Amino acid sequence: MSTESLHESYFSMLLKGIGGRSVAQALENLLERKINIPQGTRSTASDSQNHLREFLRNEATRDAGFPRILSDADADFLGGSFARHTKIWPLDDIDIYFPLEGANLFYMNGGIRLPYTLLSDDSRLGNPLLLPKWTSGGYVSSAKLIQGFAEVLKRHNPRTEVRTGGQSISVRMTHGETQDSDGLGYDIVPCFSLKPDNSNEFEFYLMPNGRGGWMRTNPKLDADITDILQRYNGNLYRKLVKLIKYWNSVRLDRAFPSYYVELALSRAFYNRKANNQAVGSLSEGLSLGFEALESAYKAGSLTPWIAEAPLVPKPNLSVSQVVALGLAQIGASLAWLLQQNGKEDEAVTQWSKVFGETL
Repeated sequence: MSTESLHESYFSMLLKGIGGRSVAQALENLLERKINIPQGTRSTASDSQNHLREFLRNEATRDAGFPRILSDADADFLGGSFARHTKIWPLDDIDIYFPLEGANLFYMNGGIRLPYTLLSDDSRLGNPLLLPKWTSGGYVSSAKLIQGFAEVLKRHNPRTEVRTGGQSISVRMTHGETQDSDGLGYDIVPCFSLKPDNSNEFEFYLMPNGRGGWMRTNPKLDADITDILQRYNGNLYRKLVKLIKYWNSVRLDRAFPSYYVELALSRAFYNRKANNQAVGSLSEGLSLGFEALESAYKAGSLTPWIAEAPLVPKPNLSVSQVVALGLAQIGASLAWLLQQNGKEDEAVTQWSKVFGETL
């Protein structure tokens, strides 16, 4: 027997356990052993991010020139897959968004004021963001905000790694460090909260675009859509998302950006919801999910839920990775067909071939 066959047989045994298991039990076991974030780790992450959020919220009371973070009209919040409960192990980066005071600021493009209101807690207090420290050419500079937030965080955490990126400030903690992860990391995102004059348009946020300007996003909308799809699909949706992201990690070395995977799946499953098509099992959902990911890749870059937000670019897969994606889609469909025909053991073996041997 070849080494590859031994690996697949061993993985199949791990999935089925002694005496065999159903497909549902096998996939749940994989989630628990390799994919889900342990509760203790989530608790540690929650404590750390709460400390960071409290510190930055209070910085304006220590320094009147520091941007005020909203607490009434809006407030700081978690974004990304951690907030959507679709994060897979290891837990590394957690996104934290900080909506800033928008008093006396306007959303401009080409010298024209656009029909949106920047949310404000109290315009009577003035706005530190009008100071030259934060502006460039008459506009609030996201690059200056990134740098200013980083300087404050470095002073507060002199022994913690703080790095500036184009769109956020990365804070890397030492706790939580493992063989697979450098420790808990947080991406701090200063942003503005905007309300459209047109009630038919989604509210959105402006976050740094990496070039000193701003781009549209709304992590809360992504989370809301995930919640809707989770409830509609019998609490199976988050599990299938995590399993496909895990496959992307172990089979494609994370060639697909995490958000590309999630957006591809959310669009496909939201369309199914519009047609009153809910999934009845995790195996069925995975089969549909792999099909959705392959279809999205063939279509190219993805359009976000928020109008005029930048496209989510299609990754550049190698020939072997494209083949692996196609084989995964075929293998997932076969596993679901086997299960439908009552061949649970064969279906479990087929899923072992899709996901491969885990280390």
